[in-house]
Amino acid sequence: MNQPDHIIRGDELPATSRTGLHLPDGGDDRLFYGRVKWAQLRDGLSLHWSDCEELQDFVTENTVDPRVSFVLFLQGQSQVSYDDLSLTLGHPSSRHAPEGVAVSMNEPVQFRRQARRGSHIRKLVVSLTPDWFEGRGEGVGATDGAIRRFMGSHLTPRVWKPSSRLLTLADQMLNPPGYDALLASLYLESRALDIACEALASLGEATTVVEHGLRPQEYRRLQRLVDLLDSGEADSWSLDHIARETGVNATTLQRQFRSLKGMTVFEYQRGRRLNSAREALEREGATVTEAAWRAGYNSPANFATAFKRQFGISPRQVRSRV
Repeated sequence: MNQPDHIIRGDELPATSRTGLHLPDGGDDRLFYGRVKWAQLRDGLSLHWSDCEELQDFVTENTVDPRVSFVLFLQGQSQVSYDDLSLTLGHPSSRHAPEGVAVSMNEPVQFRRQARRGSHIRKLVVSLTPDWFEGRGEGVGATDGAIRRFMGSHLTPRVWKPSSRLLTLADQMLNPPGYDALLASLYLESRALDIACEALASLGEATTVVEHGLRPQEYRRLQRLVDLLDSGEADSWSLDHIARETGVNATTLQRQFRSLKGMTVFEYQRGRRLNSAREALEREGATVTEAAWRAGYNSPANFATAFKRQFGISPRQVRSRV
């Protein structure tokens, strides 16, 4: 039976996540409104999906054992990290095409996720452990070379573009028919394996691609650039200055950055500053004018327009909730 939309509280999280739940001071334990599911479909095969609105800012942390995870982001955006690897999954704009991310973990890692109040997230995660692969007969050693290299890597994410068929299957998993427990499990398992199969097959088709058509060295260079942008050091730099610091020309930088993030360098900068302004409104009691200044806007009206476009609510609405 498909579960109805409802408020999901902290005690509904899996035990491994409850211990690493960090709520803001004075916050209650209402985390999401909508539907969230965690399921162990078979030994070594697990599924997590969500179709919900995040009701407050909070952080979840937990240790993840070795596995390969296939993340299919259908709507919204999340900031996550696996040990020191930080990723932005999804895109804030609904016009952005859904994307899949595959991550191989060959040792336990500390997973961290930052939730943002007001964000609507639709995502699906299929995970397979080493035992599951070994139980398939000849195991990983008999796979395509690109797949074998990926599974032998550690925290080297690969992005893949899900087919329209797979997006249909994902939607079916988020809205399953009212089967009994056995049929429901088979229904979800068959589709979860389809997702894993397509993701792994896409790796075999592009042996040198790491992210959105980028080669490994290009991806690593852009990750260093993202770290630089997030530090705030480059806030006042021109694009040419940023390009020189990165080691490529401005045209190449914009093309590669758009491939990775789906936006220009300055669009990314604007989004980061707007996130900082939102934190100032929510956590520091800043006025709208102060938050506008922090985001780099001289006009509070222009700031309010950009803020609502980014988050779907106005700065005053955010401040009124504090």
